Amino acid sequence: MKKALLKILKVLLPLLLGGFLILISYNQFTPAQLEEIKSYLRDADYSWILLGLFFAMLSHLSRAWRWNYMLAALGKKPTFLNNIIAIGSGYAMNLIIPRSGEVTRAVIVNRTDDIPVDQGLGTIIAERVLDFIILLAITTTALLTASTEILDFFKTGLDSAFAKANPIKIAMYTGVFLIIAVLGIFLLKKMNLIQKVRNFLLGIKDGFTTIWTMKQKWLYLAHTLFIWGMYLAMFYVCIFAIPDTDSMPLSAVLSAFVAGSFAVAFTNGGFGAYPYLISQVLLLFGYGAVVGTAFGWIVWLSQTALVLVFGLICFLLFSLRK
Repeated sequence: MKKALLKILKVLLPLLLGGFLILISYNQFTPAQLEEIKSYLRDADYSWILLGLFFAMLSHLSRAWRWNYMLAALGKKPTFLNNIIAIGSGYAMNLIIPRSGEVTRAVIVNRTDDIPVDQGLGTIIAERVLDFIILLAITTTALLTASTEILDFFKTGLDSAFAKANPIKIAMYTGVFLIIAVLGIFLLKKMNLIQKVRNFLLGIKDGFTTIWTMKQKWLYLAHTLFIWGMYLAMFYVCIFAIPDTDSMPLSAVLSAFVAGSFAVAFTNGGFGAYPYLISQVLLLFGYGAVVGTAFGWIVWLSQTALVLVFGLICFLLFSLRK
């Protein structure tokens, strides 16, 4: 019963968070501003969005090809089409249950090519390790290029906070923070999350070692760079879909890309969180909440539509091949 409840919470919490963020976004706008967002969505130049989706599709195909370099070390080599089916199905499953796509991928190649699920999962964890390292590198670059905007934001926020400081409110907030911290530590221990985090870090170490010792590591690394290059290109060309974002500086592009990547990683495909975080990041660079929200929704809706269509086609191909 307890495990079933945790599984249900794992599915519902990201959806509730996404819905909460959508509600926050909706309530901050007047009816006129909401109409303006709709006009951005309606009048956007979707030829740039289609180009972005083309880059996204190239990244998916490259990921499918890259996977065989790792599987070859296990003496396995599924067909390119089977890898595409597994990856597309996994992306679609991530929209329902966050991070369930990895298990889906492993199960599908187990059915199609008789690859043990645990071995398939091992290769997927290893590739996630390298992807995580690349994302951290992009995040660091974004922080360095946007350091002026970030420092100005915190300086303004701190100055405003000290100017309006209220000792009673500070004491209340401190007390609430301490209570949440104690409850958080208690839940971490009860759910054994500390051990899971430790195992995750050990998995990162083992996965990176596996990548570095494989025979075709340079081709594997080249595909990884290509995949992330396509991710960045996909996001970058979308800024030209709206006239108000077509001159966005590189620092803003990288910062918004990082925010969107983390939103996708920790929620159901970025539901609710993606456009909200994109708009909040773009505020640092002088873009209004209306245009930032519109841009976030355009990018998220197009990416999600691709994942759904691609995933449904892959599910259909899987059923036909079986």
